[in-house]
Amino acid sequence: MRGDKEPQIHRILSMYERLTNGETLIKKEEATRFQISEKSIQRDIDSIRDFLELEKSNEYVYYDRWKKAYVFETKTPGWLRNEEIFAILKVLIESRAFPKKEMDSLIDKLTQLAKKGDQTVIQKMMANEKHLYVELFHKKELLDKLWQLSLAIQAKKAIVIHYKREFDEQASERKVKPVGIIFSEYYFYLIAYPVVKDFDYPTIYRVDRIERFEQTLIPFKVPYHERFQEGEFRKRVQFMYSGDLINFKFKFTGPSPQAVLDRLPTARVVEKLDDGLVFEAEVFGKGIKMWLLSQGEFVEVLGPESFRNELAIIHKKINQKYTK
Repeated sequence: MRGDKEPQIHRILSMYERLTNGETLIKKEEATRFQISEKSIQRDIDSIRDFLELEKSNEYVYYDRWKKAYVFETKTPGWLRNEEIFAILKVLIESRAFPKKEMDSLIDKLTQLAKKGDQTVIQKMMANEKHLYVELFHKKELLDKLWQLSLAIQAKKAIVIHYKREFDEQASERKVKPVGIIFSEYYFYLIAYPVVKDFDYPTIYRVDRIERFEQTLIPFKVPYHERFQEGEFRKRVQFMYSGDLINFKFKFTGPSPQAVLDRLPTARVVEKLDDGLVFEAEVFGKGIKMWLLSQGEFVEVLGPESFRNELAIIHKKINQKYTK
């Protein structure tokens, strides 16, 4: 019989490999596979268990009564659950962050992180998404560039970027101190300070518009409170417009105050009124003006006075334009 010729170690390694790949083991099926008794299969499974216990591993094999099979588990799983992969893929696809070639590759690789038995299910779920995916107009590959820019940020060395804005015929050369990369509404952005001037706030460059860049030997210190924090900067920048740091107060009477806190992470409620809430917030740049104006009658800027007057002038110009 085959069981007489099949060394026990081969059986054990075969079962262990399939268990770690997310497959389940049923004693009867394994006995048929190797043409030995179920008792022998049980001893093999016990050997796997003993090995894992001896190694003091976070991995273990247990009998799942619902599946009526032996299952491999670990306290730090080597695979993602179907629900996790599906959620990650949906967010990734909706972001439209990458050209189709890179997006397809990411979808395939993330799917391969699932248990082998579940990969086909996820592939079927994603097939239509991949087919209908609409890449952004620039169609530029970004993964390598993002990684190289990240390395330059870690090195804390100035870089020379060749940057081409939307309507530029040729790329212009700019020497900058890179401090972070963030993603917002379809695009990746490089956050950097100019080398030639001492600014209190950084400039924002769309990564897909950087034609190429070279790292220099010029070291620099991180200028934003000695340690630039992407998360803190993200809380204070709206619509990827850079500019001075603004502290302002406004009254909101709209139906969803929660939307204010989601849009402005630094916002906090400082007063509750009968007809609304008063918020304070701290943001960088001009982008916040766009959001405030878009809220119409639901927002009233209370201060500072200079900021309130500036918005009033912009609002007046917009009304004059559309009432002509």
